[in-house]
Amino acid sequence: MSRCLQFSITHVDYKRKDPVFWIDVDTTITKFKQKQKRIPRYYSELQKLHSQLVSTLDDVWIPALPACPIPRFDKGGNLLPRQWWLTIKLSNESKDITVERSDPPEYRVQLWMNRIAKHERVQQSEILREFVESEVGFRPTLRVHKLSKPLLTYVSEQDMDPEFTFWTNQLSIVLHQLHQWLIQNNKFVQEHKAMSDGWINLSSSFVSFGAIERNPGLFISYKSLAKAYQQLYDIQRSQALVVYETVISEISCQIKNTEAAQNAMQRRLIALSEYISSRKHTESCLRQVERLKSSINIDRERANEAITLLENAKINERGSLQHYERIDGHLREDIEFRYKPNLSKDIKRALREYATGQLYLEKKKLMIWQELLNENKAIALL
Repeated sequence: MSRCLQFSITHVDYKRKDPVFWIDVDTTITKFKQKQKRIPRYYSELQKLHSQLVSTLDDVWIPALPACPIPRFDKGGNLLPRQWWLTIKLSNESKDITVERSDPPEYRVQLWMNRIAKHERVQQSEILREFVESEVGFRPTLRVHKLSKPLLTYVSEQDMDPEFTFWTNQLSIVLHQLHQWLIQNNKFVQEHKAMSDGWINLSSSFVSFGAIERNPGLFISYKSLAKAYQQLYDIQRSQALVVYETVISEISCQIKNTEAAQNAMQRRLIALSEYISSRKHTESCLRQVERLKSSINIDRERANEAITLLENAKINERGSLQHYERIDGHLREDIEFRYKPNLSKDIKRALREYATGQLYLEKKKLMIWQELLNENKAIALL
């Protein structure tokens, strides 16, 4: 029977400074005592889970935990969906307009948990079992990173397969492009904010003009303009937030994912270095035994010691080879079949959300201008 592990976030208590996620767990994995369970976990405990998985699973690429969701509520105190901007309505819009609700605010955390739960090596982690089965919250024992053996032998990318060099270069390029994209989008947010400041300044100006205007027609026009610019200010601010909550937040997360992938590549290189070092140590021990065998007077005690060292060196070499093959194979697989497709899917999803949000809000702007035009036509007929 195939192993299965599912996490489902059913409710989040956003009223706390450290939100509580209520998670339904369903599994067929034998090491879990309970096959179905409901657990409350603080966001900070999810952070601990991520940190512990990274520390203990040296042959797994662990995706970055998304930032803690920021909830938004309507005037009635109801929690808005993650794409809250699709619920924005103008004051003159019909209240019975239905807006398709998007995913909940915790959607990205749920997606992260799905990916963790589907990873076969993570499923066997004692850390994950402890996270699920603890009855008093997740308080893992502090686990220190395993210190790597001294790098007795220098290795470089040229000592690895061409695939290693390809991915090293690709990750560097992707990381550079993500940083550049982040800079440009931050500038874009500032431009939206500057534009919104311009709208609110215009609104204030027309309020001032209306206060001293005695002509009824002009007074109504100034009032309409002030209202329109106030609405444009609100929409423009929302557009800035859409950029931040779709593209910028996704880029920031993918930067962490790419850095994690680079760290995985480094672990592959270190594992190879340790194996080559152990192999050279075995060769050195073998040469020592050969020298003793060729000597005229053989010291039995020294010979036994040299043979013992050689046997231990061979055992260590076999262990280092197995360690290298495990690290190299598993991390190569994770980067190719997890990091790469997830990066593509997540970026595409963020761009779709961004485009949908901006188009929706631009339509609201057109509605504002159309209403202003209609009002001014009506005023002209007075």
